[in-house]
Amino acid sequence: MQSQWIAAKVLELYPCKIEDIRLQSIRPKETVWTVATDEGEKVLRQQKAAPERMLFYAEAHRHLQQRQFPIAALCRTKNGGLCVAGGTQAYALYDGISGKEVGYYDVEQLENVFEFLGLFHVASQQFSPSSKTKKRNRLGKWPKAYTWKLQELSGYKKMADSFIDDPFSALFSEMAGAMLAAGKEAADQLQSDTYAAWTAGPDRWTGFIHKDISLSHLVETEETMMMRYLPAVVIDLPVRDIQVLLHKVMKKMAVWDEDLAARLLQAYHRAHPLTDEQYRLLEAELLFPHLFASIARKYYLGAKDNWSDEKYMWELQTVITVERTKQDALRRTPLPSLL
Repeated sequence: MQSQWIAAKVLELYPCKIEDIRLQSIRPKETVWTVATDEGEKVLRQQKAAPERMLFYAEAHRHLQQRQFPIAALCRTKNGGLCVAGGTQAYALYDGISGKEVGYYDVEQLENVFEFLGLFHVASQQFSPSSKTKKRNRLGKWPKAYTWKLQELSGYKKMADSFIDDPFSALFSEMAGAMLAAGKEAADQLQSDTYAAWTAGPDRWTGFIHKDISLSHLVETEETMMMRYLPAVVIDLPVRDIQVLLHKVMKKMAVWDEDLAARLLQAYHRAHPLTDEQYRLLEAELLFPHLFASIARKYYLGAKDNWSDEKYMWELQTVITVERTKQDALRRTPLPSLL
């Protein structure tokens, strides 16, 4: 098999003795092998990424290791490299970690996840990537991104208004006005001294966050929670990570649970306390209708070919419930008062 041959060739660049290579998974942008070595089990990951971008991720991983963050060790090549370039692909080798899978329906486990996320953000600070990397930096870019997303959402509403016999479009159009208003309110909240200070100047944020945080990267061992590897990262504010993860949790619940949100934010706060003003920025991030915009984009751009009309409707109805109950909760109870 060609993939096995490729893995073997890449592994020749590492000092450990290879005993066995097993293909674990193949996805459009990632292939994973489990590797038995004289140093124990390793995991080789092939990602579709420019070498300079992969080096950025690898340097972020090394930064976490140097800060004693609980993450699988990133193995160096024979010449000390952090990753291996191969055309449009890049490779990295990690120590294997076994433990309990982390899910969305165990509240105590979720509290541990949010505390772990706080520790991650603490450890990520003072990151200074080398000039050889291709950095991904979104600091200060939220206002433009919000404006673009609102324009995109307005465009989808115009499309929906022309599809009067389409049930999805009818429901989407009915709710779009309120969602656009919430998005504009969130955009106005970014025009603050706190956002400016946190993204520029001497007090700007110096850490990184996940490009798309997922619980699949985590395991619980007997001693602690650990990260199997560091996926794609971006230099951006930590409240973006919190927003994304809270939305993933609440979408699983199909409603915004204010008590659960309070418990999870309190867990995060124990590890990485933010100021009241910074939590206000999280409010803006949560108020913006990210979920509503996302399902509209999927539907009108045909991003999910395998979804039926019924699946799209169910997703839209769930998103609307989460967005509306979330907006009600945010307007009723400011986030700082939950801590």
